[in-house]
Amino acid sequence: MMKTPIAVRPNNVLFNSLMIFSGLTFMLVWLPLLRCLFDGTSYSWGQQYFGFFVSSTGIEAGYFVLIPFLLLFALYFYSFYWIKNRTIFYVLLIWWWIHNFGNLIFDIIKNGDTEFHGDTLNVHVSISMIVIPLSIVALLWVIAVIIKDKKLDNVAIPWHKSNTNKALVILAPLPFQALLYATGEPHGLTDEISVVITIIQAFLVAIIFFPKKSKSTKV
Repeated sequence: MMKTPIAVRPNNVLFNSLMIFSGLTFMLVWLPLLRCLFDGTSYSWGQQYFGFFVSSTGIEAGYFVLIPFLLLFALYFYSFYWIKNRTIFYVLLIWWWIHNFGNLIFDIIKNGDTEFHGDTLNVHVSISMIVIPLSIVALLWVIAVIIKDKKLDNVAIPWHKSNTNKALVILAPLPFQALLYATGEPHGLTDEISVVITIIQAFLVAIIFFPKKSKSTKV
């Protein structure tokens, strides 16, 4: 019988805000993961990763790089509240910063200006001017979370039915997204609707892991 997950930290705003903000970076995994899977060869994805260019058109070899990133993000979100070994949590926080901001800074140093392209929503954003200040803010945020975590009491809050329900609601549109991606005109209205839903999912997935706000048991 599967053991019920137990949250070891109480629900708090600092953790929650960083988790939701992390949806901005999770989107860069979640969006191409779904689009390559459901759109097939009509969708091409690619990004620089510490000097290597990773890409795929539909499901090709490069696509499978997204799988470990998906698993690491899932573990990252889970670790905020549900992992008893807090060293693992701290390592994942550092991984998250390096994976996203370390990679961007490396790319800027090596290649100069970097631009994010989102063809479906016609988004083309030069990010060089915002990466460094945002990376500093994110690093300070990570440090603040680690400091707060060390001060929080150990608690024992069981995984609640509301956590499962949130997961079901957030992931429920997946069949609808698959239909829109697979049958709609590439970069057309159906793709735009699917992309918006996918982006919203990337930001909301964190709330699945918020423990129930209740009187927790200190341990």
